[in-house]
Amino acid sequence: MGKAAPIDVVLWLMLAAMWSSSYAVIKIGVTTLAPSALVFGRLLIGAALLLAVMHWRGHRLSRTPSAWISYGVTGILGSAAPFLLITHGEQSVDSALASILMGASPVITLFLAAWLIPDERLTARTALGIVGGLSGVAVLVGPSALAGLGADLGGQLAILGATVCYAVSTIYIRRFVTRPPLEMAAGSMLVATIIMGTVVALSGGVPERADINLSSAGAVIYLGLASTACANLIYFHLVPRLGATRMSQVNFAVPVGGAVLGFLLLGEALTPQRLTALAIIMVSIYLGTSRPGRSLSAPETPNPADHRVR
Repeated sequence: MGKAAPIDVVLWLMLAAMWSSSYAVIKIGVTTLAPSALVFGRLLIGAALLLAVMHWRGHRLSRTPSAWISYGVTGILGSAAPFLLITHGEQSVDSALASILMGASPVITLFLAAWLIPDERLTARTALGIVGGLSGVAVLVGPSALAGLGADLGGQLAILGATVCYAVSTIYIRRFVTRPPLEMAAGSMLVATIIMGTVVALSGGVPERADINLSSAGAVIYLGLASTACANLIYFHLVPRLGATRMSQVNFAVPVGGAVLGFLLLGEALTPQRLTALAIIMVSIYLGTSRPGRSLSAPETPNPADHRVR
């Protein structure tokens, strides 16, 4: 993979900011909404927006079976399944430990990419970036976050399951998806919305806890527009351009964005511990996303798939 263009770096940072802010907004939404209602609402808004943009630009979803397979795989692994798993897991796992567990996604992606994608070989620089990113997240949340590790195995396994979903989805997009980003984002959101709507219907229809007020409605709208629609559009645009391993490192930037947003919006202190952690994470992200060095495995070879239309 070559050096990232400036616009790709800006979009990568925007994606990190959108995903960073979603955790605080979700906490606002679930005070009056059941998790299933919140997830379905954000997916519905996201799908409606992306489909409307497609219609406005004169595009349509493909009717070919291969395209719908891509919509289905990315809709399930990139949205529906991880949203449900994370929602279930965070009912018993605190956010600090969840941040550490979510850090497994870049590690899983790194090894899967080195194994399955010819031009994403494992390099010492990338591996150092992954290790540093995990270390930075651990420093950021503090050693006390590890105290609950193993205490609620079901919830923790659910979050780890979500990281596997995200990793496999990223690898699948990088390796097999050739459809335009807007089409893929809209198609995957449509499939995820249908699946989530089916889950809500099978679980008894409208959830018992669905008292919509101004704050919860605002949370659903923000999550649907920013953290779902816009974020997925950027995601599908960047994965083919930056590669699976680089894109997976956005999970390390999420705690950074959360800490900065907490300082700017909530007045939370940036302690020396947090500043140290942020420095470690930023350096690690640079190592992992900048041009790789010597490969730890076989020499890099050209990949014909890179000549596909972006």
